[in-house]
Amino acid sequence: MGLLDAQSGAELRQSVGSVLAEQPRDILIDCQGVDFMDSSGFGALVSVLKRVKEQGQQLFLCGLCSQVRIVLDLTGTEKVFTTFPNSEACIAALAADQSGGSTNT
Repeated sequence: MGLLDAQSGAELRQSVGSVLAEQPRDILIDCQGVDFMDSSGFGALVSVLKRVKEQGQQLFLCGLCSQVRIVLDLTGTEKVFTTFPNSEACIAALAADQSGGSTNT
């Protein structure tokens, strides 16, 4: 992906909409390939989060580069998004949560 902007943000919203139609319990977005996010991309992430929560599901982000983390920090949304260093850590945390363990993010 490389860039999360207006065009890729629209694609993200559409993809998540398709996934939501299947009614998963959790949605994980792996951002490992995203090295830059502009305001449109940030808006897309917020929009996706809102839509996922409205459906009663959870959204997780992983693989965030420092630039994306800075955007989340500067906008005060770093505590709104549940993040993990990578997809393996997210999956392990969800598995532990399902088996009665606790998760730390």
